[in-house]
Amino acid sequence: MFRISDRWFPNRTSRRRRGWLIAALATLLWTCGCAAPADVEALRHAVADNQNPSVPGPQALSKDDADLRQPDSTAPDGVAADGPAPDEPDSQAQAAGSAPCPGVRCVSIAVTGDVLLHPPLVEQARKDAAGTSRGLDFAPMLRGQLPYLATADLAVCHLETPLAPADGPFEGYPEFSVPPQILDALVTTGYDACTTASNHTMDQGFAGVVRTLDDLDAAGLAHDGSYRSAADAQTPTVIRTGPARIGLISVAYGLNTGPADEPWTVSLLDPAAIIDEAKRARAAGADVVVVAIHAGTEYETEPSSEQVAAAETLLADPAIDLVYGHHAHVVQPLQKIDGKWVIYGLGNMIASHETPIDATREGLLVRVTFSQGAAGAWTTSDVAWVPSLQNVAGGREWCSLTAGPICTSADADRIALARTTAAVNLLGADADGAQPLRLN
Repeated sequence: MFRISDRWFPNRTSRRRRGWLIAALATLLWTCGCAAPADVEALRHAVADNQNPSVPGPQALSKDDADLRQPDSTAPDGVAADGPAPDEPDSQAQAAGSAPCPGVRCVSIAVTGDVLLHPPLVEQARKDAAGTSRGLDFAPMLRGQLPYLATADLAVCHLETPLAPADGPFEGYPEFSVPPQILDALVTTGYDACTTASNHTMDQGFAGVVRTLDDLDAAGLAHDGSYRSAADAQTPTVIRTGPARIGLISVAYGLNTGPADEPWTVSLLDPAAIIDEAKRARAAGADVVVVAIHAGTEYETEPSSEQVAAAETLLADPAIDLVYGHHAHVVQPLQKIDGKWVIYGLGNMIASHETPIDATREGLLVRVTFSQGAAGAWTTSDVAWVPSLQNVAGGREWCSLTAGPICTSADADRIALARTTAAVNLLGADADGAQPLRLN
């Protein structure tokens, strides 16, 4: 059976591209003074508010549909019997910077690091919502990611902490409970799914897990890593994009709160169990399976022995195509292992640690492209990365370090870029073909 969050994302690249153009137009109108602030605000939120009926959004399968669909290993050309064949890539819908496709068809997945909403970020979202009907607006902090996510067929975030009720109370470290309004911003920015397994998953108990999953479902975001029931935990998450079906697996090294009352509530780092889940995803029709691991030593650039051992074991299995990670809160290396890739640590997407470590403001957005050969096998054909920095001196926004204006200062940006580049290539990623993602 497929998880109920199995989804179909038609024309995702085209939809993101339109969202990027709307955001860019809103910014232009604001800076040139060509429109009133209220008009600009309405335009900027058009994508989030679904005001353009011509743009198709995610379509969740009903529970009945999900239960009735059984994979058919005899279906032609690797197509499961549960639905139509994935669409061929639409070259005219490709955004600037999209990876070339050397195969019969290709699929690109963009992944980012921890969404860790410390109290200063909540306060910034309150400031950014001033003058609008929204109490909190996280979208301005994420807006810089729009053109990069537009180049991928599937974008996956890591929601590290449980969500609170919409009106709070909100809590930071050590037991997080964060505003669900972050989901609106993630959808507006172009995300399709979030992983949820982390050491903080149980910070608000089982009720917090269920509330988070309910909110993700309501926002149209697929998810994996935490579950409402044992049956749910055994059901693979398979996300359908135009080009392919993607199996998504999320696990964590452990829980700050100690073991969950029910062991199925959160997926933990167990390579044998992960491989079994990957095989279930394949049986459910996944063309490509990716594994997100929340593990490592905080603030350490080099991956831990646990991370390395897990990556080597998982990538040795034919059911798994990519391993990537978060938790260290700093960028860690990319490495090619027997033709497959591991991204040991993506750093933070957005966070505001009290710990005075500059590297916690840095992160990666990595796009991995898989191509299908004439014989039907999928392999990695491109790995491209975007180094990022948070502007803590301004609006705490996510900035690309290789495009756009200066984020903090020329010197600070240059130091951050050098540190991130060194971390990415520590294990030879550049020699093996990983390169910065350029939009032109």
